[in-house]
Amino acid sequence: MKTKSEQLFEDFLTANNIQFEKIEEIKEKAARRPDYFLHIGNLQLIFELKELAEDENVGVVKDPAHPHIKSHSRTLGDHVRRRIESSRKQIQYGAKQGVPSVLLIYNDVDPVFQMFGTESMDFISAMYGEPTILLNKETRAEYEMFSGKGQMIQEQRNTSFSAVGHLCDRGGTTTVTLFENVFAKVKIPYNLLPPCFDVQRIGVSTEPLTLP
Repeated sequence: MKTKSEQLFEDFLTANNIQFEKIEEIKEKAARRPDYFLHIGNLQLIFELKELAEDENVGVVKDPAHPHIKSHSRTLGDHVRRRIESSRKQIQYGAKQGVPSVLLIYNDVDPVFQMFGTESMDFISAMYGEPTILLNKETRAEYEMFSGKGQMIQEQRNTSFSAVGHLCDRGGTTTVTLFENVFAKVKIPYNLLPPCFDVQRIGVSTEPLTLP
């Protein structure tokens, strides 16, 4: 029985003439394997699929007198962070073989817009840290913007992830957007990817902050 994300991804691959095979599952936790092996010409890729299936902060009714008014709340990037955390073993399986390995996230919490928790800023904040503005205490002027806390991708952390991606099915159109891990030990040759993959290349400065 396929999950919704598996069916969508397989349909996406078939529609774009990309060869793939399902990787055999192993039940032992110590030997977790990812989901898909892709063949694009001479390029091989591994994909692990994760879904956002539920969230207690979505559709909360705060006033019983107005049950039709619902609120939503989230911490920027948290959904993506949790999926990165829970998919490490599967991603390491491919990276250890020298195969670029991608975590792909599908949002079934927000099935219509598929934005709650999976907007581009959620991915970038989860991977590289929340956007933070540095202020001058005396003048209150902004003088530097940088990536702050919540950074899951670093030079010595989660380097097995070649990219983290968003599998989206909005308005009947399925898209795959990949957010590059600039610290990946196994890089994706993005020039070899077909145009059906939308790629977000990331510019990250490793220079220390300079205070005035």
